[in-house]
Amino acid sequence: MATKIFTFYNLKEGVDIEKFKEWSRRVDQPTCNSMAVCHKFEVFVIKGESSKKPFYMIAEDIDVESWDAWQAATQSKDFAQVMEEWPQFGDSESVLSVYCEKI
Repeated sequence: MATKIFTFYNLKEGVDIEKFKEWSRRVDQPTCNSMAVCHKFEVFVIKGESSKKPFYMIAEDIDVESWDAWQAATQSKDFAQVMEEWPQFGDSESVLSVYCEKI
């Protein structure tokens, strides 16, 4: 059964959002969408949140074969550039990923 992953994170302090968007469109999104186990990978800049409390800056909506397959894909050589470059932008301490199956 297919798995939906939602990943939320903040950018590091001082990161230029426009540079992050450009990198995401040029490297992250094409790489993720080219992975055989990935059916859809979309990235969103969060503009607001209903409770008005601080939340996350970035949300990723990912459809994959399974959580385990996605984890393996992110460790492959095809994903190496993303793993190498993402830390320039993302705050690894803030990452929250949840994986779900549709009811």
